[in-house]
Amino acid sequence: MVEYILGNYLVETGKITKEQLAQTLADQDTVRVKLGLIAVAEGMMTLEQTAEVNRLQALMDQRFGDIAVQKGYLTDEQVSKLLKKQGNAYLTFIQTMVDSQLLDMEDVELVVNTFRLINGYSNSEMEDLKSDEAERIVPLFIPEECKQFAGIISTAVKTLIRLIDRHVYIGKAEMTSTFPQKDMVSQSLQGEDGLISCLSEGNGALLQVCCKYGQEEFEQLDLDSLDAAGELLNCINGLFASGLSREGKFLELMPPDYSDVTAMAKTEICKVPVFIGDKKFYFTVAELA
Repeated sequence: MVEYILGNYLVETGKITKEQLAQTLADQDTVRVKLGLIAVAEGMMTLEQTAEVNRLQALMDQRFGDIAVQKGYLTDEQVSKLLKKQGNAYLTFIQTMVDSQLLDMEDVELVVNTFRLINGYSNSEMEDLKSDEAERIVPLFIPEECKQFAGIISTAVKTLIRLIDRHVYIGKAEMTSTFPQKDMVSQSLQGEDGLISCLSEGNGALLQVCCKYGQEEFEQLDLDSLDAAGELLNCINGLFASGLSREGKFLELMPPDYSDVTAMAKTEICKVPVFIGDKKFYFTVAELA
């Protein structure tokens, strides 16, 4: 998620173009994050120290971490910690930007800090975003009045990342008074503290989701394609209900519904925009009336 969230900010502020962002995201899969970049990002080393270690690497047949330990810049424990972070999406995105010369290492801190200030994030919230963990990122996009739905939204995001597209990301949630009435599928979870959730079209992303999950090239949203969306929604809700059952809370999943179900919900309905590239759809959830 973080690569698109930060990448779109860079496009909006004119730092890079849409084409450069698309190429960066495509290149990420082949990039291995350098230990020096992670060490700087984690505040364990300075740019000057990493530059020195890089120079020594050119002269010595040793790994970055081994030289940094010899120089006293890192401990063995810190090197182990850094190695575990090499697959982090935020760091991979930054490494790819640096390798492509779209950003200098000196620019990274300024860009990230400006992004933090513009969005009103605290330092700890920025660390949540950099973690690229849905449970930590989703609350940043949910206003206080939607907080009770954070669990099912996190489950939806994680499921979409795993089954549909690993670059799925979300926008700011908002409260609304009605569920979408067309190009949608909903499902209710009956029981104490029951819920009703819905997947609906935005500008093309739900059709993409149907094609990917249904493993078929649907041309439009109709009952055939929405059936695939209904199966995906059932998967999301099933995983959420299973998690609750381990806490002693039980919900029963009803069959998917393709009609207006606003009357089944309480007045506060949380609508979350979900993005795949520049396409959008919505995940909507409310308490059962």
